[in-house]
Amino acid sequence: MDGGLVLAGDCRSDSPGHCAKYGSCSLIEDRVNKVVDVQLVQSSEVPNSSWCELEGLKRSVGLLRGMDLHLATLITDRHRQVAEWVREELSPEGTRHYFDVWHIAKSLGKALDAASKECDQLRLWRPAIVNHLYWTAASTPDGNPAVMEAKWRSLVNHIQDIHDHDTPAFSSCAHGTLDGDQRNKEWLEPGSLAAVKLENIIMRTALLKDFRQLSPQHQTFSLEAYHSLILHFAPKHTGFSYLGMYSRLLLAALHYNHNANRETAWRSDGTEKYCVRYPRFRKGAHVVRPIKEAASYGYATSLMKVLRTDP
Repeated sequence: MDGGLVLAGDCRSDSPGHCAKYGSCSLIEDRVNKVVDVQLVQSSEVPNSSWCELEGLKRSVGLLRGMDLHLATLITDRHRQVAEWVREELSPEGTRHYFDVWHIAKSLGKALDAASKECDQLRLWRPAIVNHLYWTAASTPDGNPAVMEAKWRSLVNHIQDIHDHDTPAFSSCAHGTLDGDQRNKEWLEPGSLAAVKLENIIMRTALLKDFRQLSPQHQTFSLEAYHSLILHFAPKHTGFSYLGMYSRLLLAALHYNHNANRETAWRSDGTEKYCVRYPRFRKGAHVVRPIKEAASYGYATSLMKVLRTDP
């Protein structure tokens, strides 16, 4: 594709916990929403199962290089081994490595939940803080690291009703005047226990470093959908041989690619169908999602034809 590939990558274990036998590492071209490669790594091939993700990525990159394909952008979680390898091996070739926003939001949410046990004020601020994380990435389409970090740091001032900042990259909050009717929580008092705890979370050195690599446009949620689909073909409570597991992963990839870009279903009155869901990570909050057309299995017919004709 023009400008090189934009790939989202992640690894999935074949069983819960940290004693997985296999790790399946997948890459999806985010602009077209298609699985481009699946690698199955057996834990006995690497020092332990946590190394499967890095080994799978190495194999996928080797495949891409063999096909003379340029990896322009890679989006992953914050796996430290992967980040180090990409920095040393791929960055010199021009690959930009970004971190998926959802994975950082998940970690941030856990830290806020823990702090909220001692400071109930933070519980009301939690959704706004997580939203600010997503806004920081989405409002910086060029992925400028300094601007994203400055926007995130501004949150320390904002929660204390201070909206002008001493950072040239982001000198003032982007919102207008906040009237009483637009607010459902109190500002935090400077120096209060809640303000100090929240600042300690927001200003963690490791978190600030990761913010400089937030992915502004492309994320890994398509991979999460693909990994959920794999459960239909290879349930985690069932053991498979290497060939059996790999075959099921490829079938899942075929099914995903065949149905990835389905249209929204329509009602008889000509309106689109939507549904309300309550994802676990939203802590009881709802989301509205379109209902897609029924999945198709046309790829199975094509696959059977190939099996019958090839010697």
